[in-house]
Amino acid sequence: MNIVRIKLRWDSDDERAPYDDVDLDALSPRARTLAEAIAAAPLQTAADIWMEHEKPLRETVPNWHLWHTEEEASRPARQPWRGWARYPAESTVHPVAYLENEARKIPPDWHVLGHVPSKPVPSLAAGAADQGMTRDMVLRYLRGRGRNIAVSTWSSYVARGQAPKPARYVERTPLWDRADIDKFLG
Repeated sequence: MNIVRIKLRWDSDDERAPYDDVDLDALSPRARTLAEAIAAAPLQTAADIWMEHEKPLRETVPNWHLWHTEEEASRPARQPWRGWARYPAESTVHPVAYLENEARKIPPDWHVLGHVPSKPVPSLAAGAADQGMTRDMVLRYLRGRGRNIAVSTWSSYVARGQAPKPARYVERTPLWDRADIDKFLG
């Protein structure tokens, strides 16, 4: 078990909001990088998390040459992420479920860097990218590429072998590798 102590919950009286012990091994790769980024923050609280796009600035920012040098434009776009939903101190939602829900909000082509962009979270620094995609992330990824597939249709495709099987599971959550999804798109 790989446990981090982080503060995800919110309360108007911040002293009452508890810290949670979260098992990193129970999280999908994307949710794990979120938890690691929170754990690296000074107070281990959910604050701004830096994200990085998989493509360079020149491919993601219109008129990039007006604001960026050629060198800057060759690097991936980076921005802070502030998309946290309220997680009340008295909530009965398990911290793992909360982190998984928050991780689903991040578009598939953006990746968690960490609390500080120059210090990637441990799993990224070790070369383990947050590439595992949940079913919802796969369907959003496919929609973004012109393939609007319903949940039931995707499940049928997977069951019949017409779509890739999950590459692995985190607890009961199936995860697909992007390379397999890209092959499926053909």
